[in-house]
Amino acid sequence: MVDWQNLQAQLPLLDEHQLQRMKDELGEQVLGRLLRLFLEDGQQLGDTLQLAFMDNNTEKMASCCHSLRSACGSYGALRCQYLSEKLEQSCHQEDEANIAPQFHAWQQALTATLDEVRTRLEWCDKL
Repeated sequence: MVDWQNLQAQLPLLDEHQLQRMKDELGEQVLGRLLRLFLEDGQQLGDTLQLAFMDNNTEKMASCCHSLRSACGSYGALRCQYLSEKLEQSCHQEDEANIAPQFHAWQQALTATLDEVRTRLEWCDKL
């Protein structure tokens, strides 16, 4: 297994400490709004990245990954952030051997991360 695969598998989907810090600093309502925004942005950027992948447009993929890396970092989505960074690097280097496996790993991580965020928001809405 390639090093990036081993490392990404060890990273949590969400950094609990960062989310708690955001909740403490901003309050639960603001955090909820921000997480909803992250859901929307993550889905839109994910859709854009998927289209770029299907078009084999590595320049557009790198641009999407850069935006995703920033957004994921802001919300503590560690696995997606890491995979976005790796995929962005592979796109810039036009590393065809890694682009597809990294894209698919990223896609799985994004889906799992967004599902986790949705679950947290549903739980918060019940309070």
